[in-house]
Amino acid sequence: MLEHKERRAAELKEFKEKTKSVMRTFEVKVQDTEFQEKSTWLSEHTINLIIKNIGVAFPLALDQDIELPQTGSHDSSAVRAFLFSIKSLVFGTQRGETGQAIMKRFSFQFVSRYARNFCLS
Repeated sequence: MLEHKERRAAELKEFKEKTKSVMRTFEVKVQDTEFQEKSTWLSEHTINLIIKNIGVAFPLALDQDIELPQTGSHDSSAVRAFLFSIKSLVFGTQRGETGQAIMKRFSFQFVSRYARNFCLS
């Protein structure tokens, strides 16, 4: 029982270190140089980006050599998977100063059997 607790504590410590490492990748370092007002292409334009019907499937299999079945086949090698989809993603920025992002109909699910011919709608 004590060995299990020690192993669990070690796993939690390792997870904590990995989490810190991931969070460090999001840190932004600010330069000490003076900001020079410059007219850039971005400061003179409005940008709108619209992406629709995004869907991704991540197979949850330990086998690195797994091959998904061909479209239309009913192969028994279907695997568990994590699926997520976004109906639309809209991003806009005005002159590089202000912006907004809107995501609509975000969904995710775990499925016990996933084959490549499966599609989210």
